[in-house]
Amino acid sequence: MEDPATRTGVLISTRGLSKSYGPFKAVDDVDLDVREHDIHVFIGPNGAGKSTVLNMLGGQILPTSGDIIFDGKSLGASTPSSRARAGIGRSFQLTSIIPGFTCLENVVLAVQAHRGLFGLLRLRSKEQDVALAQELLNLVDLRPAAEVPAELLSHGQQRQLEIAVALGGRPRLLLLDEPSSGMSAHERSRLGDLLKRVVNTATVVMAEHDVHVVRTVASRVTAFAEGKKLAEGSADEVFDSADVRRVFLRGRRDA
Repeated sequence: MEDPATRTGVLISTRGLSKSYGPFKAVDDVDLDVREHDIHVFIGPNGAGKSTVLNMLGGQILPTSGDIIFDGKSLGASTPSSRARAGIGRSFQLTSIIPGFTCLENVVLAVQAHRGLFGLLRLRSKEQDVALAQELLNLVDLRPAAEVPAELLSHGQQRQLEIAVALGGRPRLLLLDEPSSGMSAHERSRLGDLLKRVVNTATVVMAEHDVHVVRTVASRVTAFAEGKKLAEGSADEVFDSADVRRVFLRGRRDA
C-alpha cells in the first residue's frame, strides 16, 4: 500500500480507520486522503459515520483499529489538546462560545490559549493577540461586532464566531461538524463565502447536510453509509452517483 506521507499535498490521511461499539461498526475500514487547502466534505444520512470520523481525526474518540497520519506522522492515541498543538482545530455542532464575553474577547482567549497556560493568565493581552483576533473577526465578517457580547449574536453569527475562535489556535487543519445547522438560507450563503476565505488559511474537513452548501464549497466529497465509504470525488460526481442517490438523497435537499 502506498505510504500517504509520500503523496504530494496530502495533509491528513487515514488507513483502515474503524470504530466499533461491541458488534456495531460505526466506522468500517475507511481510507481517506485530504489534500492541503482543500475543503473536503463528508456527506451521508444520520448514523452514516461522518461525525465519528471527525471525532477520530480530532482525537475526541480513539479508533478501534487503523491509523491517522497528519503531516507525515501517525497521531496514534494522542489527545485532542496535543492534536490542537500539532495544528488540528475543531468546531462542533453546538456552538461553544463563552457568553458574557465580547466577540473580540472570545477570539483573544483562543489566541492566548494557543500559547498555553501563561497566555491565559496574563492580565492584559499583548497587542499582537488583539491584532490577530481582529484579523480573524474580519475574516469571518464579524469585525463590526467586535465589542458585541457573543450571546447577542444571531445563530449564524455565533457559528461564524466559533470558526474565528477555532482559527485562533492557528490550525493547519480545521474540522467542522454541520456548520450550516440551524442557519437561514441567507446565512448558509454567507457561510459558503466565509469557508472559501478560510481555506486560504487552513485546510477544511467538514460534515455537512446541505447539498447547496456542499456543491458551493467542496473541493472533494466523501459519501458515507453505514460506516463505509460509498463514493468519493467532486461534488457533481458524488451527487450524480446512483449508489448515493439510492441510499440517501432521494431527491431531497438534505444529504
